[in-house]
Amino acid sequence: MRRKTAIVAGIVALALLAAAVWPLVQYVKRSELAKQQAMADRAAAEEAARAAKAKDDEAKAKAAAEERAKAEADAIARANAEAEARAKSDAEAKAREAEAAARAARDRALEAFRRGVAAQNSGDRAGAIAAYREALSIDAGLAGAWTNLALALDADGKREEALEAARTATRQPSMSDAPRRAHAMRTLGHVAANAGKRDEAIAAYRQALEADARQGEAATALARLWMESGDTEKAVAALQVAKAAGAEGAAVDTALATIAWSAGNVDEARKRAEDAVRADAQAVDAKVLLGWCSLAQKRWGDAAQQLEEAAKVRTQDAGLQSAIGYAYEKLGRRADAVAAFDRAIALEPAHPTAKAARGAALEAMGEVERARQAYESAVATSSPAAACIAKTRLAVAAYREKRFADARALAEAAVAADPSSAPARHVLGLACFALDDRACAGEQEYRLTTMDAERAADLRKLLSKE
Repeated sequence: MRRKTAIVAGIVALALLAAAVWPLVQYVKRSELAKQQAMADRAAAEEAARAAKAKDDEAKAKAAAEERAKAEADAIARANAEAEARAKSDAEAKAREAEAAARAARDRALEAFRRGVAAQNSGDRAGAIAAYREALSIDAGLAGAWTNLALALDADGKREEALEAARTATRQPSMSDAPRRAHAMRTLGHVAANAGKRDEAIAAYRQALEADARQGEAATALARLWMESGDTEKAVAALQVAKAAGAEGAAVDTALATIAWSAGNVDEARKRAEDAVRADAQAVDAKVLLGWCSLAQKRWGDAAQQLEEAAKVRTQDAGLQSAIGYAYEKLGRRADAVAAFDRAIALEPAHPTAKAARGAALEAMGEVERARQAYESAVATSSPAAACIAKTRLAVAAYREKRFADARALAEAAVAADPSSAPARHVLGLACFALDDRACAGEQEYRLTTMDAERAADLRKLLSKE
């Protein structure tokens, strides 16, 4: 019993002990769990801290790497920029050097070109050609040097070289400029015309006018070529195009005046010549034409004045002096006329009309012997027409002196020189009648019927008396 009790007591004691110990065990357990949790939390916190630090370290590393990369990129960019700047600076320096070299070369070319112009103006063609070639060896694109070289070579008689130089000028880049092209084409036309390349000359002059219709020189040159081929309409058209476009100078009007004069239109020729003189008071060709027009219109005083003004410039023109003498003779200024004819003969001993005209002036002054000498000289040295006049005058003198045989011989020679000379046939008829050669006199009367009715009537009157 006691044993049972003891067992029960032991069991109770154990139960009590267990009841007392269990909370402690639970506490200890909870404490251990809390400790473990705390340790786990600390571990987690530490791990999170480590992760955060690692992440922060990674971010810092990345930022540092990016900073380094940026720094490296900036350094590369600066290096590249510096290299580009150096390259640009070097390129600019080289460009400046090249520009300076090109400018120096062009200055040398232009200096040679100016020397060429000066030599050409002084008449030194060889010096001009050498200088232009030097300029072109430095700058082959100097179009002005090509055109001037062409003109110098042309003046020196080197036609083919001149033509090639002129053609080269028209192929230069600067020919896109209309005035430059017009000048170059006009030069090519001039050189081609002198080289006998008529078609090329015409084409060049036409292109010059297409580039600049005010090219009066091109228009007048083109007109001359058309006139030479007998195409007056095209000549006038070329000149009128230039005039309508406002071609400067008197050349166009002078050319129009020349065409009108050649066509026998004296009034139109005079009008155009007057326009030319108004445009340029020094237009000598126009003044000469005015003088000829005045002679044709029997305006002797105007003719003398206009021709005298022209002769002040053309001091070596025998034709002008002869024309002045003719005007003086018509004005009754016979001594002045003789002096003018003398000047013409001094300038041109074989002048076609001056000697005969001089004889007529001397004869009008009563200088019979001097007139005879002038006529005889004219017969020997003048043109057929002038010789005819001189022989006719000598025949008249012989007839008056009753040297009828001499008069007949001289008159026959005059008619042979110019069968259309009415004065020569008239004196021949008179001499034949005086020599009782009625057949010859009748023949001259018949010929004069359609040539000079008044002289024919004079011979008819003589023949009717017998």
